[in-house]
Amino acid sequence: VFPGVLLVEAMAQTGGLLVLSQLKDKYSTYFIRIDNVKFRKKVVPGDTLILKIEMTSPIRRGIANMRGLCYVRGKVVAEGEFMAQIVKNNN
Repeated sequence: VFPGVLLVEAMAQTGGLLVLSQLKDKYSTYFIRIDNVKFRKKVVPGDTLILKIEMTSPIRRGIANMRGLCYVRGKVVAEGEFMAQIVKNNN
């Protein structure tokens, strides 16, 4: 069985890429909140996991809000809401 914590991590990492793809300068994302995570079905070896992440509101004051869904064979296997702080790198 694929661990639920890795499903959450996959959604968070994908959400971070979504946020960073919208910014021009070098930034980092730090997840500060994960809410309403639900695991609907188990994921087993051989399953193909499809991740869908969407922004639930525009980025304001360096905070991004997202909702993530994980699909296997067209069915939701996990979902959650994420909040990340965006910080400009000092490089």
